[in-house]
Order: sequence, then C-alpha cells, then structure tokens
Amino acid sequence: MPAEIVDRLPAAVAQARSDLAPGDAGEILAALTTLASRRGFPLPDDIALEMDVEVMAGWPRDLWRKAFRAVWEQFAYRRLPEVADFRKYIAADLEERRSRLDRLESLRLKLETVRLKRQWDEETRARRCR
Repeated sequence: MPAEIVDRLPAAVAQARSDLAPGDAGEILAALTTLASRRGFPLPDDIALEMDVEVMAGWPRDLWRKAFRAVWEQFAYRRLPEVADFRKYIAADLEERRSRLDRLESLRLKLETVRLKRQWDEETRARRCR
C-alpha cells in the first residue's frame, strides 16, 4: 500500500464521519413548523413530532436541507410530509456516504491488522533470538 494513501487515511475517515454528522433538531422543528403553517397542516401530536425530528436530526444537515427544499418545492399531498417523504430525496446520498465510511473503516481495520501482525511477528522473532 503506498505510504501516501496510508498517511491520508485518517483524514479521509475523519471527513467521512464529518459528512455524516447529525443535523440540528431545533432547525428541523422550526422548518417543520414553518411548513405546516405555510400549508395549513396541523402538526402531529407531541410524540410523533418528536420522533420525526429525532430521525431527521440524525441526517447530515446539508442532506436534511436538500430534502426539505425538495419537499417545499414538490410535495403536493394534503397532509404534512412524513419522514419517508423527506428521505426519498436523499436516500441515495445518505447510502453513498455511509458506504464510503464503511469502506474507509474497513481499509483502516485491515491496515491496523497488518500492522499488528508485523509487530507480533517481530516480537516473536525477538523472543526466539534471546
């Protein structure tokens, strides 16, 4: 494995994690309240609204905003959009980001395994030479 790839891996993993950092629940609640007010929809009961906000706050902020904009522009039903209505606009992006992090983490773990194996082999050789 080229040293430059190994050296850049921690930064790539950190960036992939950052790209999946959760959004802001307050922003999501404010946006849903605005959407409901604008369209004349009643808000769901407290627990349902709390769950919707909790789920969507788990999405990265930029993807949440992308989904909200798409719903704002395209949603035509006569009810408040649900989580799935937002998610369909970002499902592929979200999956791509998660997959990228998974691949990078897998590579990181493989490299760590190789490093540990070399270390153990060296320790074993050193004990045998004594």
